[in-house]
Amino acid sequence: MNEPHGTTTPSGSTQPYPTPRQAWYMVFVLMIFYVFSFIDRQIISLLVEPIKRDMQITDTQIGLLQGFSFALFYCFLGVPIGWLADRKNRKKIIAVGVVVWSLMSTLCGFAKNFGQLFLARVGVGVGEAALSPAAYSMVTDAFPKERLGRAFSIYNLGIPIGSGIALLVGGLVVGAVVQEGKTFVLPLLGEVRAWQFVFIVTGAPGLLLPLLLLSVREPARRGLIKTATNETAAVPLSEVFKFMWKNGHFYSLHFVALALFAMLGYAVGAWLPTVISRTYAVPAADVGKVLGISVLSVNVLGILFFGRICDRLTARGITDAPIVVCILVGILIAITSTIPAFMPNVTLAYVAMCIAGFPFHGYVAMGPMAVNQVTPNQMRAQVSSVYLFVNALLGMGVGPALVPLISDYILKDPMQIRWALSIVVFCAGTLAAFLLWLERKPFRERVSASAQWH
Repeated sequence: MNEPHGTTTPSGSTQPYPTPRQAWYMVFVLMIFYVFSFIDRQIISLLVEPIKRDMQITDTQIGLLQGFSFALFYCFLGVPIGWLADRKNRKKIIAVGVVVWSLMSTLCGFAKNFGQLFLARVGVGVGEAALSPAAYSMVTDAFPKERLGRAFSIYNLGIPIGSGIALLVGGLVVGAVVQEGKTFVLPLLGEVRAWQFVFIVTGAPGLLLPLLLLSVREPARRGLIKTATNETAAVPLSEVFKFMWKNGHFYSLHFVALALFAMLGYAVGAWLPTVISRTYAVPAADVGKVLGISVLSVNVLGILFFGRICDRLTARGITDAPIVVCILVGILIAITSTIPAFMPNVTLAYVAMCIAGFPFHGYVAMGPMAVNQVTPNQMRAQVSSVYLFVNALLGMGVGPALVPLISDYILKDPMQIRWALSIVVFCAGTLAAFLLWLERKPFRERVSASAQWH
């Protein structure tokens, strides 16, 4: 690779980037962590019925376990963890986070009642809150701008790969072991139910993941902004919020636009199998298999493609390349993701579903990349945690609930849920693209300002 290996500060000194081998290895390790985080995050969705049966709990309580319990501390602890990541060794913070979420995911397998399972799921959210803010900061420091699109794309492959594995491999495991009344006897642990066994075997391996960080080098921090004392010291949280407020025209538009992407993403993830199943009278399990294969192949290729496009535009001098790519993705999602449920038969619906998957995750790398590119190093993890907070709040909190609200209370027909999903996807995708278009000028201004930082 013929990428530059240093950046020149205003004083004329050069800070070397990691070698290409070191940088790409770091990204692949972080991606593996992201894959495991999504498996641990989503595996509970495959265990709904046996958990309900054994714990005698309601659908509402299951909903709390799937979304609210995880999002509660994932959102609110993100900022203080980001504050640490902007000051301390980011590798160590990620390592602690991986151990916490893997341990808590494993402990889900030992829960005896709803309260214990709820607290364990909260712990999963606490651990996962440590990963992305620190990872975004490390990736931004490890690559020059014309390589960031691909670097962020590789890291964010953890989303479709983790989701796809949870759908496919997790489904196979669940199908093999989750039978009514089936139990397992584990050494030293005794007898556990089948669904508890699934939590243990998917969570426990993650406890070994931090060992991979021993072979990863922490990249030198770059993009440091001077403080009032003319030193590149840590920046107080109050200064971070003042900086975001001062540049609110960019941050507000960007955060809301990307949160709209997250909202439609969670809506599709929660309801597309049901929509296809009801529309074409096919088992939801069959839809899940096709969707899992599509996510692992087409969606992965889409992320890599749009990352490559971003780097090419950046190399040509288009400073707002990540925003341009996100606008294109928003338009494509608004069009392609509304089509599958309106095809004449299920085969064509599956084809349309796969086509829609190509642009569907094209924004996941560009969104955080743009934030980190124009945010001073001492603030990156904290600002990223606010970005993730807004994403999780609107994405997890609104997306899955909005579709049935439209179907039940506006359309008043459960069989019209395909229209409800299409309305959410089209409106959110179109509005996101519009907000991103308004954002182009303030983003270019932020890029120009960031060129003055050390």
